[in-house]
Amino acid sequence: MDDSSGTFVAVFLYPDDSAEGVSRRLPIVGAGPPAVIRAASAFEGAAAVDVFRLVDASAWPEAAAYLYEGTVPGTLADDDGVEQVSTPDD
Repeated sequence: MDDSSGTFVAVFLYPDDSAEGVSRRLPIVGAGPPAVIRAASAFEGAAAVDVFRLVDASAWPEAAAYLYEGTVPGTLADDDGVEQVSTPDD
């Protein structure tokens, strides 16, 4: 069996090519792709969270694309530094 079963590739994109896109293999947590992914980062030396919103799930469950929305102050409880949110909080 493939070691990627139960996971998907999250592709993180940035608007206007402001930064190079990256990808990361994450566990599948629900029936569909998460609407929002929050990833631990740093902003001016402080703990922060980068927020990415789902923009393309056409390759689900193998992959999904997320567009960078912004960076907010804070930390994540997850030791892996990534939080998947199935329903957006807006």
